[in-house]
Amino acid sequence: MNLPPLPKLRKKKEADVTPLIMKWFKENWRKSYAVEVKIMTGRLKTHQPAALKKVVQNEFDMKLKDFGARNPFDFFGLKNADAFIVFADGRDCIAYTYDMVEQFRFKV
Repeated sequence: MNLPPLPKLRKKKEADVTPLIMKWFKENWRKSYAVEVKIMTGRLKTHQPAALKKVVQNEFDMKLKDFGARNPFDFFGLKNADAFIVFADGRDCIAYTYDMVEQFRFKV
């Protein structure tokens, strides 16, 4: 009896890898940052690079929604911040600018 090969466990969901990438930026990046995380098969929505472009151009501010829970504050703005789109393939990551120019690679 021949069974099909088991799927590789290398691929992770975006929700699984996001905390690892967040930790990497917290420990390794000296400036403020905004990051959109995608797994390699993920697609960007048009509003995502547009929002990251606003971060780089010092035009980004956001009101946090009130859900009845404790929010740390009502709104925030980012000035002189870096913005990246990070594609993750397992623990291997590639960071791009909002206009998809590759910047650097790292592992989480």
